[in-house]
Amino acid sequence: MATNYFYGTVLTGEAVAANNRGENIGNTTTLQKVFHQDDLHTSVSAEAIRFAIRYRFQLQGLRVNRTYDSGSGKLVYVDEKRTTWDPGGDVYVDDDLMGFMDAAAAAKEREEEDGDEGEEDADAAGAKGSGSKKGKQTAKPKVRGKTTKRPSPLAIGRAVSLRPYRGELSYNAVSGEKEKGKLSLYSAEMHTTEYQYSFGLNLGDVVDKRNIGHLVDAILDPPPVAGNHARFAYDFSPASIVLRLTQAHSSRIQNCFDHDEARRTYKVDRLLQRVESGDVAAGELIVAGELAATPAGARLRELGATVLPGIAVAGGEARARIAKLGGPFAAVAAPGAKG
Repeated sequence: MATNYFYGTVLTGEAVAANNRGENIGNTTTLQKVFHQDDLHTSVSAEAIRFAIRYRFQLQGLRVNRTYDSGSGKLVYVDEKRTTWDPGGDVYVDDDLMGFMDAAAAAKEREEEDGDEGEEDADAAGAKGSGSKKGKQTAKPKVRGKTTKRPSPLAIGRAVSLRPYRGELSYNAVSGEKEKGKLSLYSAEMHTTEYQYSFGLNLGDVVDKRNIGHLVDAILDPPPVAGNHARFAYDFSPASIVLRLTQAHSSRIQNCFDHDEARRTYKVDRLLQRVESGDVAAGELIVAGELAATPAGARLRELGATVLPGIAVAGGEARARIAKLGGPFAAVAAPGAKG
């Protein structure tokens, strides 16, 4: 049976990104950075995006194993050890899509090995001090730890700024009455940019196919993505999106947006080249949002891609295509079904 994949690249709208807690250098709160195309760009971790998607499942009232208590800032599990995980029964949407790993047993194994090494060192020291030679000892049987895990069907890449970072900074002081010695002066790195990130989902590895639809909804309408944007309003929903339903094992649409500095916008030349060359089948693509109204969007339509003006409509089209795979995938067509 062929494996089907659902790939996507999201480009957010332009906004000012900043960090008001967490990482800092001296009294400067910093943005995470990566080198991309030989230039310095700001970045948002894949973990922050995954957290937001998982949190949306919770906000929608879906059946999740892990919930986030915003009051205490703690994570609460229904079944942290996954003792009730049963692929043949009801599964939690977050465990199903994002996988899990409980390495406690493996950690215990390591602790016991460390303990054995300590005993051997003590025995050696004692033998040396007494001047006696110890005979060969019988090795203790090792207790092998067991790791309970499920590989994640969903892979998400880091979000990378479309525009290079040019060192924008703001300078601030504590609010309220200013007292000498208590001004709390600090600066914050800022970046006016769009962000793009890519994801891939192995549809066959998802146990409850309804959860595929929940992921589509979360990608199109995520809650605030924290990480480097805490306490700042940065909309991480797609302004433009490229989706691909395929049996190809490689996405070939990852980070397909590039900054066009001359025109102060973006371009998708690499995507066009891959479609025109036949490396990406145009009929597998769904292109939506602001990109649809550009010359590149018109060209993709000519080549045979489905090009839509609205993001929500693209989500419906993606659901419909996945549902046409038949069998259990038919459950993906209807939005709102709770898993």
